[in-house]
Amino acid sequence: MAINKIITEKTLNYIETLYLYANIEDFIEYTSTSHDWLLGEPKENGQLITLKDIQNTYESIKYTKMMEYTYDNLLSTAQFLGHSSGRDWYKLPNYRIGIMDFDKAKRSNQFNVQIQYEQSHMFTLDPNLNGLDLPFGGDFSQYHIHRIDVCQIVKTPTDYLTSHNFISPYRVQHSTVNCGKTETVYLGHRKSGNVMRMYNKSIELNTDTKDHPINYKKIEMFGQYFGDIEDLYTFELELHRKYLKPTFGIDTLADLPLVYKAYHDIAGKIKIYEDTDENKNHIKNKDHDRIKDCFKLTEYKEFKRIPTKRYKPSENHLVKKVIKQFNAFDKSLVKPMKEHEKLILLDKILSGILMASDVSIELNDDEHEDMFKKFEDMRDGQDDQLFKESVVAFAPMNAQKADDVF
Repeated sequence: MAINKIITEKTLNYIETLYLYANIEDFIEYTSTSHDWLLGEPKENGQLITLKDIQNTYESIKYTKMMEYTYDNLLSTAQFLGHSSGRDWYKLPNYRIGIMDFDKAKRSNQFNVQIQYEQSHMFTLDPNLNGLDLPFGGDFSQYHIHRIDVCQIVKTPTDYLTSHNFISPYRVQHSTVNCGKTETVYLGHRKSGNVMRMYNKSIELNTDTKDHPINYKKIEMFGQYFGDIEDLYTFELELHRKYLKPTFGIDTLADLPLVYKAYHDIAGKIKIYEDTDENKNHIKNKDHDRIKDCFKLTEYKEFKRIPTKRYKPSENHLVKKVIKQFNAFDKSLVKPMKEHEKLILLDKILSGILMASDVSIELNDDEHEDMFKKFEDMRDGQDDQLFKESVVAFAPMNAQKADDVF
């Protein structure tokens, strides 16, 4: 068996998703012994107060004091999202935080805090996640990993998903295929806490649905890093606490180097081969070594960082937004618009988006060029290439038939 690395033009390694657990009382000190005098006193049910009862009282007071501090200094500026899974959820700039009642968490043997980090925040961090916004301060050893998705995106001219199969330690394999093209491959099952997802990132970035609208910020970010968003594939390992702790002894963020090693060990066992009849026979007969060519992922050597900057959509994306609005309005009409009416409406929509204001301009049939002049005046310092893309997108405006325009 000849094993080769996947052919890549460029790779990007980063953490896609991070969910953490914590206990609020771990971040405060409470040493008062003012309740020790209660030891041996009778409770309402007649039983005597024990050291455990007093300890529970201390912990409850510690929690109350921490919650007072948390609400005053953290949650007072947060957006309340609602109650779910026994927790009150709040949204802050870089994460969501779920708080569970102290006694309920204790009874159910759960951490009373869960933190879910926003993806945009993860791109700004270095290999060791230095600068991670920790709600209660402290250090990494006080924050326990609930879920972590380690991701590798590669730009490659070869589709290693379609018409390919996989040798891996996973027992379960599932694929989604659309129009003869494999879009996603799942190895393993989420219930086990260890699942590998391999999918066409370019398709995902360009898919626009109600539940998952296009994320133009991600398009801009990946486009800037890779040069464009074509031929991108994601190899993402989702790991949960129930797998990480017993298998690798990984508990807190202090064990982060072990997470990267786990990715290297698990992903390194996956081999990709072309799904030919000959190779199918080799697999059927367990003659893996007779497969001529197998491919494995490029090594996960380092964590790559994408610096973020103030987001401003390009004209190319604004054009898509204009066309989407325009088509939605046109379909809502009982009587179709005439060509000159389309041009006037199109100009108004475009002007409103680029100038953030309502502009009323009448166009005659011989005044189309004025619209392109307005494009140039309103581009607000964006680069020439994006402006040219915008002009090309609207070039069909000079067509004679309305059907040729859209």
